[in-house]
Amino acid sequence: MVYYPLMKSAKANVVVAIPTNGSDGREHLSGVFDYVSEHPHWMVQTINMRTAIVNGTLYDALKGADGLILYIAYDIDRLADTIISENPHLKIVVTNEYLVPLFAKHPYCRSLLIDSISVGKDAARYFNSLGRFASYGFVHGAIRFPWSIEREKGFRSAMPRNTPLFEFPKSKSGTVQTGPEAPTISLDELATWLDRLPKPTAVFGANDLFAAKVLTVCDQLGFKVPGQVTVIGCDNDPLVFSNTIPPLSSLQLPFRELGYKAAATLDKLLHHRNPSRRTIHVAGTHLFGRGSSAHIPPATALVEKAREYIAEHACDGIRPNDVIAHVGVSRSLLNLRFRQASGKSINEDIIDVRLAEVCQQLERTDHTILQIGRDCGFNDPDHLKRLFKKRFGATMRQYRSQSTGR
Repeated sequence: MVYYPLMKSAKANVVVAIPTNGSDGREHLSGVFDYVSEHPHWMVQTINMRTAIVNGTLYDALKGADGLILYIAYDIDRLADTIISENPHLKIVVTNEYLVPLFAKHPYCRSLLIDSISVGKDAARYFNSLGRFASYGFVHGAIRFPWSIEREKGFRSAMPRNTPLFEFPKSKSGTVQTGPEAPTISLDELATWLDRLPKPTAVFGANDLFAAKVLTVCDQLGFKVPGQVTVIGCDNDPLVFSNTIPPLSSLQLPFRELGYKAAATLDKLLHHRNPSRRTIHVAGTHLFGRGSSAHIPPATALVEKAREYIAEHACDGIRPNDVIAHVGVSRSLLNLRFRQASGKSINEDIIDVRLAEVCQQLERTDHTILQIGRDCGFNDPDHLKRLFKKRFGATMRQYRSQSTGR
């Protein structure tokens, strides 16, 4: 648990339980703190461990809490009724589809969710813009999460008529996995499935990890990408798309906006201004086209060349000038195209990649915090400390303790 006082006389104790092992969680948490920095009247406890329910961390944190933003779902079934019965006045905002029915009977609970149906529709529309395909594929992963099922529904609804859709896996059993150890995709089974799809085919992975598996199998089978198989993923995770061959095209989801709106909704509940809608969906995606899909427009290719360079070299201490020199265009043109395409500056993208790597090293290595900072391109330890706490609401030492139990 991390206590983050936002002002000397905090008015509300708020627990924010969002796992940060993926880019979605980190963006989600950043959105919460974007709101909190503008409205500094909370005392915040952040919990970023997926096992926070199993080990009792969440239960203990809720003692004396006024509000809760909850995204962690692993093993929540056994605790949901307890949270409701023991905290009848707790204001709750859930941001995970699986949690909605579990907390539906709580009078002060609201749900904010990524509009997964619109995500699926956006993916299908992008494929439609590329031309006709003999078949479409949708990869759920080894199991089917609620958000994956919704994305498949949206994808199916926006596909061209009379074009077959093949789902992986075929079985629709076992739709929910709430334990910390999720089953993995069998590459052999995925290869058999992909080999049977009529070509050319367009495959949408419900997230980047699933789509990356498709690219791995394409390489094993010798399929041309995007000639025979066109692939896009979802989440636009730099730790994934920068490590696939070819680089993975991906939909970036509005997780930061989701976090911001979740905090704003909780603030209304805490001030007894109950939103009339119990469930609010947040829509809006941006497709980053890369080598796994069809022709990339010049402006997009320019930005992606810059972002791929950043993903590979951010931790080497590069600056925006190095990126501009690598791309070989004027500063003004790259700055303009970069902000149009990504919604942030070149320097902000460099910082985001570095902070993501800091999180990975805190979770996976025993390196000192000073060494991690240097390895990730931060030469000023104090600057890194300020950035990290502002972004994640915790010190690096606290983050490591929560993530690893060390």
